[in-house]
Amino acid sequence: MIQGQNRGRLWFWVSSVWTLPILGVVFWLFPDSEYSLAIAAILAVLAAPIPALLSMHRQCARLLKRADDAEEFAEQLRLQLEAVRFRATRLREELQAADRQARLTHQLTLLGQFTAGFMHEFNNPLAIVAGRLEVLLDERKEDAALCADLEQMLKEARYMSKIATTLLQALRRERGAEIFDASVPGKAVEEALAALRPSARSQGVKLVEEFGETPEVDVPEHVVGEVVRCLLSNSLEALKERDDGIICVRLEPYRTAGAKVVVRVEDNGPGVPESIREHLFEPFISQSAGRERLGLGLFLAASLLDMYEGRIRYETREGGGASFVIELPSARFTRGQPYHWFTGGLPEEL
Repeated sequence: MIQGQNRGRLWFWVSSVWTLPILGVVFWLFPDSEYSLAIAAILAVLAAPIPALLSMHRQCARLLKRADDAEEFAEQLRLQLEAVRFRATRLREELQAADRQARLTHQLTLLGQFTAGFMHEFNNPLAIVAGRLEVLLDERKEDAALCADLEQMLKEARYMSKIATTLLQALRRERGAEIFDASVPGKAVEEALAALRPSARSQGVKLVEEFGETPEVDVPEHVVGEVVRCLLSNSLEALKERDDGIICVRLEPYRTAGAKVVVRVEDNGPGVPESIREHLFEPFISQSAGRERLGLGLFLAASLLDMYEGRIRYETREGGGASFVIELPSARFTRGQPYHWFTGGLPEEL
């Protein structure tokens, strides 16, 4: 840098030499005019640094351009660095999500394998119990009260067998080429309420039913009942140690052809924290009071409905509490069920 300054000073003095020939010509033309010589000398002194100033101006312009280029290059590097940081963050998040998904898939695989073995062992004694109940019904048919209890027990045993098979399909994310009858959602919801009404009564929770008229739905009855039971059980768990607990089950009136049939299960409990709402229907996320436990209830409910093109979602409830919305497809044509099933019989010409 010091050498550059010395060269600049040397160039400043050397560049002034160009005025000497001009002064020589003036002295030669006007040797006796002191006034002219003085003016020429002043002009020469003023004009002497012009080349140096022009050179310095060009050098300054070059330096400014280099500074602008360097600043632009630095800004580009900064933007590239931000892009690299963003991509690194995204890759890290994707890797973490992939790791979580891999661990979750492994857990579900193990759970599915365990459930398959468990269901096999579970169905054998359940079939024996159901068969014995049928025998008892035939043997004690004179006892009306006992038969009513036995019929209810047999109904629950058959329900357990159906839901066990369906839950296994949900865990495996598969649905066979099953043929099922369209179900009446009101009946399924009422049976779910009847099953949990004793628990609600013992807990002091009030059950409110609001049923509108709806068509049949393209979902098996036991699936609708299991999903509603799951939500009712969660609501009862959330309302523990609360004196004014209320659970409202609404079957909304059906107004638009082709729309979903909507069931709402609401309670005035603590609701669901915002921190887990986005993951509420993932496995091992619990919506019970305190949220300390891990669970599969809502995941299984969502998986069951997804098998039959149904949906479940959470909504915030005005005034506090939780509100779950179940959307069920209205009955049309099902796999294995042609048009005459929907219309009520085969055409006469067939």
